[in-house]
Amino acid sequence: MNIPKTGWLSIGPKRQPLEFVPLKRYQRNFFPGMVPAIIGHNTRAKIRFNPSVKYDKALYAPARIKHLSRKTYKVGPFIAILTSDNKKPFGGNQQNFADLIRTGRSMGVTVYVLTPQGMDNGTTVTGYLLDHHSPRLRWRTAKLPFPNVVYNRVPNRMVEKSPEVQQAIRRIQQTPGVYLFNPGFFDKWTLFRQLSQSPSLSGFLPETVKLHSPMQLAQMISRHPVLYLKPIEGKAGIRIMRLVKQRKNYELSFQTKSRKRRFQIRTLKEVWLLFNRLKLKSDYILQQGIPLAKYHGNPFDIRILLQKNIHGQWKLTGMGIRIAGSEAISTHVPMGGRIEKFDTVLDKVFGKEKNRIKKKIENIGIGTAQFIEAQQQSLLGEMSMDLGIESDGTLWIFEANSKPMKFDEPEIRKRSLQRIIEYSLYLSGFSHQSEGTAT
Repeated sequence: MNIPKTGWLSIGPKRQPLEFVPLKRYQRNFFPGMVPAIIGHNTRAKIRFNPSVKYDKALYAPARIKHLSRKTYKVGPFIAILTSDNKKPFGGNQQNFADLIRTGRSMGVTVYVLTPQGMDNGTTVTGYLLDHHSPRLRWRTAKLPFPNVVYNRVPNRMVEKSPEVQQAIRRIQQTPGVYLFNPGFFDKWTLFRQLSQSPSLSGFLPETVKLHSPMQLAQMISRHPVLYLKPIEGKAGIRIMRLVKQRKNYELSFQTKSRKRRFQIRTLKEVWLLFNRLKLKSDYILQQGIPLAKYHGNPFDIRILLQKNIHGQWKLTGMGIRIAGSEAISTHVPMGGRIEKFDTVLDKVFGKEKNRIKKKIENIGIGTAQFIEAQQQSLLGEMSMDLGIESDGTLWIFEANSKPMKFDEPEIRKRSLQRIIEYSLYLSGFSHQSEGTAT
């Protein structure tokens, strides 16, 4: 039977049959009038091929068709970005969601936003589609097929731990044939303990302990003149502290979203008391400070993005440099750090060793991603990592994040969005079709 591979599916009005508009390159072909199909995960419908339909009659979404059995076809994939309710109209970074939706559209894939409230017990959900005709960011609610793939972007740990979000995640994970990747945030202490078990990776870890006594502080500062105190569930450098041992006292630096403070303290006992006031109710790790390589006098570290490709394999999507600001105690851009071109910095600092270091970074990154996924025993599709590097090229693994922040380097940003769609195509079984919907 002559069936178009890609086109546009009507998903707005509640009517049967649904209309499928083939891409222009297929419209000279002759198609059957109507075929039974499974839309998304398991929404059964009949679709009618209509090359001449006018687009103002319904909402249309890019879709692909594949032959499932002698009399049935599969239409999809549908990818849902899972986020939280109780915002206008939902939580998370809406601009990032829009970027991913537009990338999916250019690749012939429908991506929509899904919240726990949009899920019921049927084969459809209530989701949010991006209004591509609006000059501003505008969302339209629609009844949509249950997704083939779910990309978890619930914005923070507190919301992710809520009963409604956990119930939604469990339901998705327990639905056969639906794939949810990156089901939760990492925490720094669990990751350190897991990576410590790897013979090939443990040597790249700074000495780290879960901080619960002043004795640990005294023991660590006797071995390392600089220590970092990090919230186990922290992100973006917020509420990090740095302790520096000086000749006659200690300097404790502390940064929040809005300010940075420095304290000169005479004794470790006073350091411990101040730490307990500043940390609030958060648990912290205590980590050896690494003497980072410098670029034009400022220390820098390396941020890398690992993602799975269309074959389900971990690949390095990009590497970036983050340079600490003059007053910052970390390299995070929201904390005053800045971005520099990776090759420019490595050429200047390491010269002919640049390519060897780049390859080593790639190997460490991919090996770490594979090991973390095996330890977590959950489906992962992407993670970012912060690596330290000393002036002699020695590399260190600082942390990994399961909800990467956006990379500002344009080529990394573009590739990262494409890889999310490609991995979703792999999970959904549509990866053999590579056509977009531009024409």
